[in-house]
Amino acid sequence: DIDANGILSVTAKDEATGKDQRVTITSSSGLNEKEIEQMVQDAEKYAAEDNARREAVENRNKADSLCHSVEKSIGELKDKVSADKLSDVENKVKTLREAIDRQDDAQIKERMEALEAAMRELATAAYAQAGGQPGAPAGGGREAAASSDDDVIDAEFEESN
Repeated sequence: DIDANGILSVTAKDEATGKDQRVTITSSSGLNEKEIEQMVQDAEKYAAEDNARREAVENRNKADSLCHSVEKSIGELKDKVSADKLSDVENKVKTLREAIDRQDDAQIKERMEALEAAMRELATAAYAQAGGQPGAPAGGGREAAASSDDDVIDAEFEESN
């Protein structure tokens, strides 16, 4: 039998004499206490560096995702906004991608913020071009209230089997 720790135990019984023999095979590649302690110390020693590296990678992933979503939005909005605004946003995407390729974390953060601001302006311009305000409901709120029907009947019903 092999247990959860990878230890193999074999039992043999001689039928004639009724004697049992056991053999246990264990792995010799286990770590001793000193090696384990050294690994724990190394983990503690490099924890801050590991966290900084993780944050940098997450930031790069966010930036890449932002570039992708902005490029998709540009494709959808290209007929609704001026070419100058589109060109500005496209240039910001390009510079952000360059910072990602260089793995310049400070530039990535700065250029992400600039791209997000430019994209907000682009979206605002697209809504203004379409004739509405961002966040405003489609259709006028007063007109809908004025044309409400006065013959409203409240009713309850029950389903029967």
